[in-house]
Amino acid sequence: MKIEDFLKFIAQQKGYSPHTVLSYGNDLYQFQAKMQELCQGEDIDEPDLKMVRVWLMDLTESGISSRSINRKISALRSYFHFLQRSNPTLPNPMDKIIAPKMHKRQMSFISEKDMQTLLDAKPNEEDFTAFRNYFIVELLYATGIRRSELLGLKHGDIDLNNSLLHIFGKGRKERLVPIGKKIVEDLIKYFQLKQRLNIESESLLVNEDGSKMREGQLTYMIKKTLQTVDVEEKSPHVFRHTCASHLLNNGAEINNIKNLLGHTSIKTTEAYSHATFQQVQKEYKEAFNKKKKLE
Repeated sequence: MKIEDFLKFIAQQKGYSPHTVLSYGNDLYQFQAKMQELCQGEDIDEPDLKMVRVWLMDLTESGISSRSINRKISALRSYFHFLQRSNPTLPNPMDKIIAPKMHKRQMSFISEKDMQTLLDAKPNEEDFTAFRNYFIVELLYATGIRRSELLGLKHGDIDLNNSLLHIFGKGRKERLVPIGKKIVEDLIKYFQLKQRLNIESESLLVNEDGSKMREGQLTYMIKKTLQTVDVEEKSPHVFRHTCASHLLNNGAEINNIKNLLGHTSIKTTEAYSHATFQQVQKEYKEAFNKKKKLE
């Protein structure tokens, strides 16, 4: 299998995020190991439909979620499309694979009250790490950008004069994201802290020693920060949900939210509208039940 060539292709030419490249690589190497097991260690060029089905059956019987199986199917589909670029006549076993149905995951977001609590917890502005962590929360909420987009930001992507971020999203698609006065002020403070520590890195998010902040560090920091509020999902992505939901609650046009988040389809953005309505219904019922008990 030409896994390394495929991973280089999706990273360099398709612009897939490092997280997706790593996930696809893990899936494909896992499949390759299963294929070698089925062939008793013999080398074969590429797998066939039977091998794919045996692997997917094993995954299903092991209790892996439909969401994870679908991601593995996506990895294999992309891999075979890659092979067909140089050999169009190559049979694609994935054409006969039907992905399992997924249960819709409940969208999780932070209440406006809890979000304000997080924003009110202002750090010591002389403490580089504390201020950086606070600023990350502030920026994720204000812009709704993805984790990979945030980690990929460089100084040259930030236009302080026009209060804009140049974001490179999925597939390296570029969009402009506006930032408010408070974000601009805190960006200037953050740049000053970097200068004070003689940090010359062009990457926006760095550690005190100047090294680039890693994905695992960011995820751990956010998880720890969200321990103080009532939200089920404790990940950077919850701020994207929260940003969209709060904008909808406060009357923002759905097309403007779509452009802000970088969604290709309006249907993706509409999912936030549905989730927000469900949350409003839930809060109303809880408030009504409390009122009934007090009567």
